[in-house]
Amino acid sequence: MIEKEDPVISEEEAAQYDRQIRLWGLDAQKRLRGSRVLLAGLGGLGAEVAKNLILAGVKGLTLLDHEQVSEESCRAQFLVPVTAQGQNRAKASLERAQNLNPMVKVHADPDRIEDKPDDFFLQFDATASFCTLKEALAVDWTSEKAKAGLKRTPVDYFLLQVLLKFRTDKGRDPDPQSFPEDSQLLRQIRDDVLESLSLNSDLLNDDFISYCFSEMSPVCAVVGGVLGQEVVKALSQRDAPHRNFFFFDGRKGNGVVDYFGPN
Repeated sequence: MIEKEDPVISEEEAAQYDRQIRLWGLDAQKRLRGSRVLLAGLGGLGAEVAKNLILAGVKGLTLLDHEQVSEESCRAQFLVPVTAQGQNRAKASLERAQNLNPMVKVHADPDRIEDKPDDFFLQFDATASFCTLKEALAVDWTSEKAKAGLKRTPVDYFLLQVLLKFRTDKGRDPDPQSFPEDSQLLRQIRDDVLESLSLNSDLLNDDFISYCFSEMSPVCAVVGGVLGQEVVKALSQRDAPHRNFFFFDGRKGNGVVDYFGPN
């Protein structure tokens, strides 16, 4: 975490953030106002998170994304103009993002996150995590305790592992232009992942494939609102963030918080 001076809230900022100050207090707003945030990925979910953090009043937000604007981008998120196809997604999102709140310094970075040196991340404020994603996904489902909790475990937890494996193997997300081939691969990965966890493939039926090929704007809005809220909690130190997964079912319109980890 970088060293920073205690931020001062001006009269203009106090008026801008009046409702938030009444909600979580002046000290929490000061901590938020002094925070610099890095946001990697400007898809539908990333755009929603960016909006929520900018409106909340962080000091600065860097939009990091090496991808180009596609037709899918224009449908899934609202920060890129429809005329921006082919442009860098971070740069194309910058103008509308900045217009949301001129008091926040918004910066666009078109580089790959993998190409950034370690010291690049030192300029941003760190947030704590309860455990790494690797630990959270490494549950031993053969243990009696895990078996007892299997019935109440959201199937999205296993869908997440399938999608992460797809991205690791292919270097991309499922593509609607390759629907037949990607559907077959998703089905195979589902079988392999669940077998490796000693679970039956019926746990995740074939219907899951139809949810893997696009971002739905209403779902992004809900999940982005929750994720933005969790970032605000961590930066403002007002409340503890969720521990440690939030799953949202766009078909049923409900969400659940669950914990996965070594203990």
